Amino acid sequence: KIAENSQELINAIIKLKPSSSKGTYVKGVSMASSMSPGIAIDTKTVLN
Repeated sequence: KIAENSQELINAIIKLKPSSSKGTYVKGVSMASSMSPGIAIDTKTVLN
């Protein structure tokens, strides 16, 4: 469920990207709970 929700969030962010912006819009993705270290997520797998 977390994977599905995060994928939908990324898709919504990319969909709302302004047409005037150029280059890479999402440079990095990480996930963390409130009081724990973050986990880096490979952007190539998330954005495809």
